[in-house]
Amino acid sequence: MQLSQTRDKGVKMRFLKNFLLGCLVIVGSVATANAQSACPRCGQFHNYRPAAASGYQAQAEAEARKMAARRYKGHIQGVVPGVRFCGVGWSSSSRNAPTCTPRGGMTLVADAAVRGADGWYRVRYWR
Repeated sequence: MQLSQTRDKGVKMRFLKNFLLGCLVIVGSVATANAQSACPRCGQFHNYRPAAASGYQAQAEAEARKMAARRYKGHIQGVVPGVRFCGVGWSSSSRNAPTCTPRGGMTLVADAAVRGADGWYRVRYWR
């Protein structure tokens, strides 16, 4: 290979690297702009889409289904309007998977457990 061909290859690789980096920055900024708010528990930004059916139970079930489908053992949704505390959990064998719980003074308004390919996913909401 000649020196000019090596130089051309290096320029092309730098261009490709910078182009891909630029695309990632654009995608990241769009995702951040679409996020509703930072999750109070983990500090990450999540997109929030209400469940088709109304009510906290339907929203908890939808979140648990998403967790099971993705095999994700953490918060999928951001802040749910009207909910003061959300606990999520996973268990390989029990429907009553442990979740975080509030210190007190709140009422449980939804409790959903969904069986996934690798165990039970549970979501609970308190007000």
